[in-house]
Amino acid sequence: MTSKTTKLRVGLFVAITAGLLAVVIIVFGGMRFWEDKAHFKILFDDSVMGLEKGAQVYLNGIKVGRVDRVEVSREDLTKVLVSITVADDALVHTDTVAMLQYAGITGLKVIDLRQGTLGAPLLPEGSTIAQGKTVLDKMEKQAIQIADQSEQLMKRAGTIVDNLVALTDPKRFEGVEGIMAGAKATAANLAEASGALHAMVAENRVALKDTLGAMRGTVTSVQTMIDGHMNGLVSSAGELLADLKSIVHGSEGPIRSAVFDLRQASRNFKELTRDVRARPSRLLFSNAPSERKLP
Repeated sequence: MTSKTTKLRVGLFVAITAGLLAVVIIVFGGMRFWEDKAHFKILFDDSVMGLEKGAQVYLNGIKVGRVDRVEVSREDLTKVLVSITVADDALVHTDTVAMLQYAGITGLKVIDLRQGTLGAPLLPEGSTIAQGKTVLDKMEKQAIQIADQSEQLMKRAGTIVDNLVALTDPKRFEGVEGIMAGAKATAANLAEASGALHAMVAENRVALKDTLGAMRGTVTSVQTMIDGHMNGLVSSAGELLADLKSIVHGSEGPIRSAVFDLRQASRNFKELTRDVRARPSRLLFSNAPSERKLP
């Protein structure tokens, strides 16, 4: 009897303990076996270091599920495929994005679903939730860009410094010193020549003024003389033309007779020339010789 009573007590104690443990697990562990679940996928482009299987999934900071699986994408080895399970009543819309967040200072990460709107339709179960970028992700990318730009700026600065060193090399200025000395000597010679020229101009200023005055007087006299002679020549030419006109008008008849006589003499000379060509003996005999008769 004692052994049976003891076994009954032990069995009852184990049953009560298992029941209490189940209650503790359900209440404090958040396990709700009677609730419906929805499954989604998330494809991350970058590393998900710190995200473990069983990590919590939040919707705008409210816990709605957990991470079921973390694996490398079979289609692209540079991406990571994460499978999650959330409560069926979790409002996951087509414009909802998944972000990686740090869970405290442990370095572990969780998934936070954000930016969903009521105007967008609900995302069907099994679909892929788009990846979102947190402020830290944006800052990290900007920091990488700034680091790359800083590296480029450092390279440019090094190139500029090298060019400055090459330009300021004393060997490059050895010939410049000689050129500068020659330029200084030339400037000094030009200054002396300029002083001498100024002195010469000052000394000959009066003589130049007198010479210019004399030249002006001479030009005026020549111009006056030319004007006077030209007027005289013009008047004389006018008088000569008038005399020629009067002579021509007065001798018009004799000139016409002389021209007629010249024309008549020209005709007679032409006739004489023809006769001489035809009968050259006329130059020796006044009459033409008689023709000879045969016996």
